[in-house]
Amino acid sequence: MTKHLDSGPKVIDHPPLESSFSKFLREYRLFNSLLISLFSVVLVFVLLWNMVVWVDAGGKQGSDFSDAGKSNAGPQKQEHKVRLMQRQKKARPTKTHTFRAISVSDISIPMVDIEANDINPAMALSTMGDVGDVRVDVDMSVLSKAFASNFMGVKSKANKILFIIDYSASMNGRDKVMRFELSKAIDKLPSVGSVAVLFFSGPTWVAGEDAKALHKKWSGSNGGGWKPIEGHTPRRPTWLPVTPSNRKKLKAAVASTPLTLGTVWDNSFEWAFYMNPKPDVIYFMTDGNSNKNFQGIDIIKQKKGKTKIYTIGYGAPAGAKLPLEEIAAMTGGKSKFVEMDVIRLMEKEIDAKAQIN
Repeated sequence: MTKHLDSGPKVIDHPPLESSFSKFLREYRLFNSLLISLFSVVLVFVLLWNMVVWVDAGGKQGSDFSDAGKSNAGPQKQEHKVRLMQRQKKARPTKTHTFRAISVSDISIPMVDIEANDINPAMALSTMGDVGDVRVDVDMSVLSKAFASNFMGVKSKANKILFIIDYSASMNGRDKVMRFELSKAIDKLPSVGSVAVLFFSGPTWVAGEDAKALHKKWSGSNGGGWKPIEGHTPRRPTWLPVTPSNRKKLKAAVASTPLTLGTVWDNSFEWAFYMNPKPDVIYFMTDGNSNKNFQGIDIIKQKKGKTKIYTIGYGAPAGAKLPLEEIAAMTGGKSKFVEMDVIRLMEKEIDAKAQIN
């Protein structure tokens, strides 16, 4: 018989008793983790907030705004507002800065003297307000007449420029330089203003019109004056913006318009002063060869307003000098004479450049 050895009393393992709180933590581990994280974030935020805005209740630090009166806001918010105002006060400069804009032309020809008040310099500050921590007061009105132009070495600044150019038959044989210089002046006009171009012989017409066809619609003489025939209403000049397209059209008119009979320019100035607004500057070029020279001075005296006239005597006779200088002087402009020997020299330079190109 086999005996079974008794190994002792049997031990039965029982799971440890679990409290209801432990069971809750175990079953809702994710939810509890979120609650703990949220509590931690709130605690850190409260600690940081107290570090930034807490102020000793004793109020030992002085304030520049102590006379401002009591506020209904809490002490922490009030002190925070005061500190912000103090920082803004310290950041703001004690001086304002005024900048004057200066127009610089890329044309190397010396500029005719023009008084500063003619180009509308800064007279009053225009406050633009705070920009960051710096207050800047800038007057941009000085730019309103930064429209630089140059014709035959005579330079001016204006917003609206009118050219009145002699296309009479007496210009024949000397018109090459006139056409070249006028095209160059138009080509260099900055795109910030307006321009108009009038041609005259006996009639007056807007650049781009058919000069020969139009000449048949006028009648008269240099001595008695030229007027449109009955039933013909001439086209009047209007301001054109300086765009590449308008430059191209005007230069084409300058190059292709033929010379016609007559030299009367009082109609040109009559039209010029009826433009709205009037020109700031007129460039007037003539060879001065007319049986009734220099008509229209009375028109200029009566209607010039603030328009300045720059006169250019182009191979003109000596007798033309005094009246052209008078016109320039009465309007605050300048007068220039180009002698025939200078014109011939300029023609050679133009031909030389054409051969190189």
